[in-house]
Amino acid sequence: MFKPRTKKEKEYDRKLKESLKDEYIIDPETGARITLEQAESGHWIAHDNEFKTIPESELDKLPTEGAKQAEIALNYLRESKDYRKTKFSKEQLSILEEIKTLSNYDDWSYSDLYRFEGGVVFLPSVELNIAGHYRESHLMFWVKINDISGHYFFREKSSSEKIFDLIRNDDEIKSDLYECFTIKKSHNIIQIKRILESFEKEKGLEIEIINNNLFIKTLKLVSLDDVIRVEQILNNLNP
Repeated sequence: MFKPRTKKEKEYDRKLKESLKDEYIIDPETGARITLEQAESGHWIAHDNEFKTIPESELDKLPTEGAKQAEIALNYLRESKDYRKTKFSKEQLSILEEIKTLSNYDDWSYSDLYRFEGGVVFLPSVELNIAGHYRESHLMFWVKINDISGHYFFREKSSSEKIFDLIRNDDEIKSDLYECFTIKKSHNIIQIKRILESFEKEKGLEIEIINNNLFIKTLKLVSLDDVIRVEQILNNLNP
């Protein structure tokens, strides 16, 4: 039977048609407007500097609210003088390939890498193929801490894990919110507990500590609220 399109679906179609009518696209790296011909050739000169943001008029043309919120978050990083574009070194990429936060997915890539004092922030695009294909760009901060000489991964406890923990909590590091996975035991448990205290009321995050590296990743599409939230956590962090 024919199913009429919802108001939300019609609005998506309208914005998609508008974007297809335009004779230019927005370069996601710089925010520069380039013609379709330039994009196809791969040759153009971006006169915009790295702090160039995408204007509100262009944000409104994006087909989904999620895409708009993601670009708003990126605008925040683009225009802030505290964040500067950078590239991963081979050593940094080797570390990323070791961490459980990303290896839990079927595949991942990354974009929009910025450095700041003490670390970097980027957008990992993660992929899951269980129960249908799923790919989404999250938010990930990576900062340096004092070396714990160990490797730990923390994620939110499921409802069943919370019940089982009432009977027997065998996690090396106890937490009301987070399940602890010890990959390589550290003798500096006090430091790890002190770090975890900053996250005890923060939901929707995954946390990983490997030696002198602290990773914080969100579990949903990147947004400005999450950027600011993690910034506040890091400002209050006592590593």
